[in-house]
Amino acid sequence: MMESIREIIALFGGVDLLRKAAIRVEVEGFMPLCIEYVGVGPRGGTLISVAHYYLQQGDLMADPDLTIEVLTEGDWSPVAYQQDNLGIYQEAVSLDGGKMVERRRLVNDLLAFMRVWDENIKEQGFIEAARRQAQG
Repeated sequence: MMESIREIIALFGGVDLLRKAAIRVEVEGFMPLCIEYVGVGPRGGTLISVAHYYLQQGDLMADPDLTIEVLTEGDWSPVAYQQDNLGIYQEAVSLDGGKMVERRRLVNDLLAFMRVWDENIKEQGFIEAARRQAQG
């Protein structure tokens, strides 16, 4: 899941380097793609944000911002979703008093969204742009 994002992160040196510097990839006609390390997830994995942003009256607006916990190379799990222009912020997995709470239906919805969005990112040329940017 999120193969395009994994490939882009790998082009920039992997998750270890992502901890030190966020990735921003631009493709003409689309909002920039931003990938950044944001901490440790509720299960103890690496937490990353994958987002498109635009400016609205001087404010950065997430369109969307998906927070994902990387548990292993092949196991990426959605944690939260934000869509600023609609006023949406949803937590699929969180900690409540040290106990993990998982909203399974939302996790499943976000997993489906991740598959579609990842394919869109690939089709829109973000991997190719990242490849050029990482080499240049």
